[in-house]
Amino acid sequence: MAQIKKSGMREAILESAFDLFSRKGYTPTTMAEIARASNMTVANLYVYFDSKLAILYEIYQPWLEQQLQALAESVRKFRTPRSRLRRVFTGIWGDIPASDHSFANALIEALAVSPQGMTKPNTLLMDVETFLTALISESLPPERAHLVRNDLLAHVIWMAFDGFTINQHLGDVRDVSAIADIMTNLLLGETEAPAAAPENSVAPKRTARKARAE
Repeated sequence: MAQIKKSGMREAILESAFDLFSRKGYTPTTMAEIARASNMTVANLYVYFDSKLAILYEIYQPWLEQQLQALAESVRKFRTPRSRLRRVFTGIWGDIPASDHSFANALIEALAVSPQGMTKPNTLLMDVETFLTALISESLPPERAHLVRNDLLAHVIWMAFDGFTINQHLGDVRDVSAIADIMTNLLLGETEAPAAAPENSVAPKRTARKARAE
């Protein structure tokens, strides 16, 4: 006789798994731990989810959608294309990778250890790329919108997201604001060219102290 699934039990599983994945990571967390934290047996856990990866995807997609929607709301508060684009990049490569104890790293970890040839259970990647293309396109001046067609730029940005997420998890944090400036300049052009050195410039004279030191 098939067991009747209860919505409350399903939510308990997802909440427990989110806490464990966030604190411990995907690989160290076991189905037995998720079951124990959810106050059920492992056998009962499999009534609701047939794998740990299925649990992760059930949590990850709404979590990421919420993160992206919050980013979009933040981006739209800025007035200029330059400030909007900077916010896109600092959000994608800084804020989201750091959110909830680098929870995004759990999916990267899960996919890295999944069997070769395993298909992804949903269209999350394509959905994210479509979202990013639209957000960047509305942030660009109309004459620059062609730069984001076909989702290819969004694909590169999201592939970089994986690297920033791994680095965040490892504590290797780079200057995301400076990187965001570089990317923004690539899309919009420099605000002003760096000053060129005078053609007849000469090296500064050495001081007596420097000369003695040499």
